[in-house]
Amino acid sequence: MKNNQRNYPKIAIRSKRELAKRLSDKRNSVEDMARLVSDVKTNYDNYWTDHPTQSQPEKGKWVRDASRTDLGKLLKLINAKVLAPHDLLIPMFIFGGVSGRNHKVAVTHLLGVKRKRIILKLDVSRFFEQIKYERVYNFFLIKGQCGQRGARLLVDLCCVPIGAKDNPGTYKTIARGFSTSSRLAVWCNLDTFLRLERLVKKELQGKDSRIAIYVDDIAITASGATKEDMLRLYPKIKAILESDKNQKLPLNDAKTKIIYHSGDEYDIDGIYQGKRGFEHLGLQMNRNSLTLGTKTRWKLANLTHSYKKTQRKNVTIRKKRKSTLRYKEYVER
Repeated sequence: MKNNQRNYPKIAIRSKRELAKRLSDKRNSVEDMARLVSDVKTNYDNYWTDHPTQSQPEKGKWVRDASRTDLGKLLKLINAKVLAPHDLLIPMFIFGGVSGRNHKVAVTHLLGVKRKRIILKLDVSRFFEQIKYERVYNFFLIKGQCGQRGARLLVDLCCVPIGAKDNPGTYKTIARGFSTSSRLAVWCNLDTFLRLERLVKKELQGKDSRIAIYVDDIAITASGATKEDMLRLYPKIKAILESDKNQKLPLNDAKTKIIYHSGDEYDIDGIYQGKRGFEHLGLQMNRNSLTLGTKTRWKLANLTHSYKKTQRKNVTIRKKRKSTLRYKEYVER
């Protein structure tokens, strides 16, 4: 095939029966799985809803909730048995929704080897909503080498109409909140992400550059680079993300930041914004280690104050403080 199949998983599901076989195990027979798939297909719209508190309609973001339903069960199985086994094919600069690559691993990667670093932080607007049904179908059919029926079945399970469920739009996208969505978002955009990595290596050659893509957050660090270097890099990144006519990934300019290791922050126009923490994904990046970011440090300080003020008797505060302290220990070890 002309596309680079070495980068892509061979999913090769051609029918409902083959999907049922892939999902079956000692506790769930092929027949059980086939009945589950058929039931979900028949009653699909009864098994998901818009999350009442996590959705943000004003931002065009709807979190879909299929938890504790047969659809949710089926999606978890597809994620675990069809998508997750191929995680090792995903390049090491991509994090989030990939086994063993959480936010701490992503930020540790950005520390690099050389010091005096600078970071360019980017955010893709409405990331999941940009990934349309046709894109997911083509991934399963062409890159994943599924048959037409198998590809159609899988994409029908993983995508929902854009917009609110009770007022749907005219096309479908990956469902924000479904367990399959983060991995599918990676696979559907892998070619674009690989182009980004090559660009960063070329433009920041010799500066110990690192790129970390964590779902819709993209961060680039380098040693000895300047804000001018990052400002020149930005439009080239934007051009790659928006070059695909069938699926653009627009950047949110308002969330674009350039921060020196000293904490000096600049916006995308190069205008100084003041002192900030040298942070990403809620973690402070130090010389060769990580600590809690500003928001979590303040949270812990407030919890400790309340904990002492209530004479250590408030059970809820005690549990929250203990949980935050465990998280602090995990980040800093």
